Amino acid sequence: MIRTIGIADREILEQNLKRLKLRHVRHTLDAINEVALTEEPSYLDFLAYLVQQEIAGREATQKQRRLKAARFPVWRTLDEFDFSFQVSVSQQTVRDLATLDFIENRENLILLGPPGVGKSHLAIALGVEAVNAGYNTLFTTMDDLASKMYASLADGSLPQYMRSLLRNQLIILDEVGYLTLDKTASDHLFQLVSKAYENVSLIVTSNLDFSEWGTLFASPGTAAALLDRLLRHAHVITLRGDSYRVCNRLVPPRLTETKGGHK
Repeated sequence: MIRTIGIADREILEQNLKRLKLRHVRHTLDAINEVALTEEPSYLDFLAYLVQQEIAGREATQKQRRLKAARFPVWRTLDEFDFSFQVSVSQQTVRDLATLDFIENRENLILLGPPGVGKSHLAIALGVEAVNAGYNTLFTTMDDLASKMYASLADGSLPQYMRSLLRNQLIILDEVGYLTLDKTASDHLFQLVSKAYENVSLIVTSNLDFSEWGTLFASPGTAAALLDRLLRHAHVITLRGDSYRVCNRLVPPRLTETKGGHK
């Protein structure tokens, strides 16, 4: 039987757990003690239980940190994606991508299509899957990325900023096509894509066909070189159809019943 320890013994135990950095065991001592008293496991089984609790706690904490670091603007999941509305993309293709083999293989995913067809939803949902699987992930828009590159260039921290970006295993670059880049921004984006090539996976969403990307950069040559690296190992999905947001706004309001009839 495991005896109930006194206050002094508990304080020493908590101090030792703190020294060993077993934070989750330390914070759940009462629940763990209840399990021991109720189930009376063998010493080996109880030790295995303690280790498993600590691992589970650490994994949950790391997952929350990855989610916070990913900076998703909204929460989106694949289960929420309406494949019956967006029929231009194969559900099986998306499910295959959700295995995240493309991240393991350092491949890219390019999602093309007009506004409102679900590109950002798919990008974020796959990013959430990546976070849940343990991959360091970052979401950013092209506008925000360019602004941060300029700010880091101004204070001399651009190399550190680039390294911080490339520490991720997946970078989601949303809304490429809405912002025309000058030579400085074009060069720095090219550097990022070049350094990510075969090292970091990219998910890029754009409202423009590849033939129109030359208009986004300071020179067509930069656009061609960037696309060469981006598409070398890439999955490309083109989404078509009406905008979810526009269609939802066109749906007439529901009639509500009142005592006197309908309004």
